[in-house]
Parts: sequence; C-alpha cells; structure tokens
Amino acid sequence: MKLTIDENVKGIPHYPKAAMYGLDDGWVRLASNENPFPPSPGVLSDILEAIPYITRYPGGEYELKAAIAEKYGTKPEQIVLGNGSDELIEMALKTMKSKRKNGVIISDPSFAFYAIASKIYGYEVCRVPLDKHMQVDLNTIRDAIDDQTRVIFLNNPLNPTGTIFEEKAFTVFLKGIPADVLVVVDEAYAEFVESTGFPHSSRYINDFPVLTLRTFSKAYALAGLRVGYGICEASLASFLERTKQPFSVNIMALIGARAALNDEKHLKKVLNNNKKGKTYLYSALKELSIEYVPTEANYVLFRIGKGAEAITKRLFEEKILVRWMGAYNLPEHIRVSIGRMDENMRFIEALKKLLRS
Repeated sequence: MKLTIDENVKGIPHYPKAAMYGLDDGWVRLASNENPFPPSPGVLSDILEAIPYITRYPGGEYELKAAIAEKYGTKPEQIVLGNGSDELIEMALKTMKSKRKNGVIISDPSFAFYAIASKIYGYEVCRVPLDKHMQVDLNTIRDAIDDQTRVIFLNNPLNPTGTIFEEKAFTVFLKGIPADVLVVVDEAYAEFVESTGFPHSSRYINDFPVLTLRTFSKAYALAGLRVGYGICEASLASFLERTKQPFSVNIMALIGARAALNDEKHLKKVLNNNKKGKTYLYSALKELSIEYVPTEANYVLFRIGKGAEAITKRLFEEKILVRWMGAYNLPEHIRVSIGRMDENMRFIEALKKLLRS
C-alpha cells in the first residue's frame, strides 16, 4: 500500500476486543469487566417498544441529560453524552488540542484507550508509574506537569488494579493544577465503590478544570449499547459538544439509559452480587496463597507469577475467559471480573485444578 500513514497511528497496538464465543454455550466471560446480569426489565421493555422508531434519527438526548443532571444536582447543560466513554475521551482531546501545547499525562498502567486516543490526535504521552500500593500517584502526576501539558487522565477506580485515590489527596492535587490543564476523571466503575473516602469528582466541576466521565456499560449492564456521559462546567460542555457527531448516541442507547437510571432496585441487586463475589474471590485466592489487590471495582487483579499467560490460555480451554495483564506491563498478573456466584466458583475450581497440575 502506497498511502502515507501517520507515525502516531502506526505505533498504536490493536486494542484487544473480546469475541462473543456464543452467549449460552457454556462460556464464562470474566475478561472484560462486564455486568453478569441482563439489564433492568424496564430497559428491555422500553427498547422493544421503541423498535418501530429506528427509522428516525435519535431524539431524547435532552431527556437523558435532564435525568442525569437531577441525579447529580447539576443542570442539563452540564451533561455531555457520548458513544461510550471512549467518545468522550476523544472529545476532550479534540477540544483541548493546541498548536502550542500537546501533552497528556496518564498513569501506567491505566485504561489503554487514553494512550491510544492521545496518539491518534497527535499528543505526546507522559506515563507516570503507580505507587508501591498499585494506586495512582497524584503527587508524581502533579510533578510531571510542564508547559506542554493539556490533559490529565485519572482513572478512579483504576483499571486494571481496582484501587482508588481518596478525597483529601484529590483536593490537594486539584489546588496545584494550572487553570489551562483539563483533568479528566474516568469513574466508569464508581457505582461499585464501597470506600467512604472516594472523591466524587463531579462535585468539583465548578471550581476546578474537571471533566467527570461515567458510563452505563458496567453497573447498568448496557455495554453493548455504548452510552457514556460527562459532567462538567457548562461552557466546557458546550465546546465538547461541538466536537462530536450529531447523532453519535443511538436511539436504543438513549432509551435504555433512561430506563436503567430509574431502576434503583436492579442496580442494588448488581452491587450486592459484586460484594458477595468479591468476598468469595478474596477468600478463595487467599486459600490458594495467591497475592491479590483489594478492589473497589467489579474485578480483581491477582499475581500468579511467570505462568500467568499460560494459566490464562488453559482457562480459555475450559471456556473461562480472564484477562492476562501482559499488555499492561504486568506479565505475572491476571485480572478476573466478578461474575455471578456460579461463574466465580467455576473459575476458582478450574484455577485450583490448573495450579495442582
């Protein structure tokens, strides 16, 4: 091929996409931090009722924004919707792009798409290692800011470790951030957090340059519909909106998200299952003398050692999908999503068998 391809694009690795492997043929899907339960019954019924209207371009953005704003005590004009949080990440990068400044700071490891999107849009990426507790090191991130920095991506809870930074440290951090640097706080797993020290970053949007990202993919079980949202100061929201496609969030996603947001009972069921599953996995891993990282999310990172990749492949042969963390520079670690209790137990039994052999 004779086309000239940008060097930034050439250097981007392929993002690992999970294949379906069938929905009901015995696979245990614990690799992608998905919700193990179907969406709220209200989501399914509302979507079915809307099927005849797929001939029209999506409407209903304002209604979903209003519902989200009510939940957070903000205004609809402070809400931005996206085709998953990934689109919002791109919107932030497009909005902050400058001829004079093109620096992005991320934790290493963290969600892979921050670096991928940053390279696509021509940013230089500064990677800041985690601290010894596998937590985001806010002090080192602040020290890494220079005259090129435009965007900082913070992942809280952090994927893949499940750790969080707490409110006191976050407040101190924000006070040291230049006014022209956007702090994007990705809270994709925030609904699962049990710690009382968790800083809900949306509370800071009017006082600091903060963009909070949330998603319906995880706790609300709408990963396949791809709908996320951002919360920020109204003028920033207006600029972000200008960088997106007019109808990037499809009609089913808009309808499904509104229904999911209203079903607190279903959300509670999901969160209770996560607590029980987390307790079970902790106990089982401890019994196997496997070192794990305490999590505030719906997954657990644990250290197997040099055989981690091989264990992942052997589990695959047992129709159990987990994520080897080699791509995150953690080659001795595996990340397992917290599934239904029967899925968690099947994973542990298979792991025990493999470790014995």
